[in-house]
Amino acid sequence: MEKRPAHKPGTQPIRCAIYARTATVKKPDEDNSIAQQVGKCKRFANGNEWIVKKDYIFTDTGQSGLTVNSGLKDLMRVAAINPKPFDVLLCTSTDRIARDTSLSIRIDEVLKKYGVEIRFTEISETQI
Repeated sequence: MEKRPAHKPGTQPIRCAIYARTATVKKPDEDNSIAQQVGKCKRFANGNEWIVKKDYIFTDTGQSGLTVNSGLKDLMRVAAINPKPFDVLLCTSTDRIARDTSLSIRIDEVLKKYGVEIRFTEISETQI
């Protein structure tokens, strides 16, 4: 995925939230665990000189991607705060946000209304 330009001198750096979800409870070292997803997002943010505050890392463990789960609901409530606390939502792939395309679109539309852009750290097979 291409890098977004780093912030310009004299401007505020881009502030990020992270969302990670697993459908099953996984150990931190298992593929696609919450810890691995968050780590990928943090590395992506650091590579772009973006800031991630630990207060803005939202997770859902053992949750289906067919509904808006509690961690995602919390994230969306925080995104609605004015002034907005973050500019970008980082997630590893589209299927971590939701498994239903129409639900993904609705989530994206709500976040855009709040001025938050969703960025993915990798491209999943469903995006190809």
